[in-house]
Amino acid sequence: MDMQNLEVEIGFPVSKTLPEKGDIKAGVIPASKVVFCIYRGAYSDITSTYDEMAKWIAEKGFKPTGVAYEYYFNSPMDFSETELLTMLVMPIE
Repeated sequence: MDMQNLEVEIGFPVSKTLPEKGDIKAGVIPASKVVFCIYRGAYSDITSTYDEMAKWIAEKGFKPTGVAYEYYFNSPMDFSETELLTMLVMPIE
């Protein structure tokens, strides 16, 4: 991931495509082969898990697409940093 030129999209999964409204636009996450991990801990410490995933991908002969998705299962408003759960998803070729 190019952290100096990072493009971020924020969204919510829905069961059907919804009409666009102002700056809010529908998008699709394409089906693909992925590597994923459920990470538990502070968001500030998540980089080492991405590094481990990237290393595993390279060791197995795959190539990351450069896109990554994060799914947040709970909120820092309700849970301590050590209890935060995030699913990291890295599509591969």
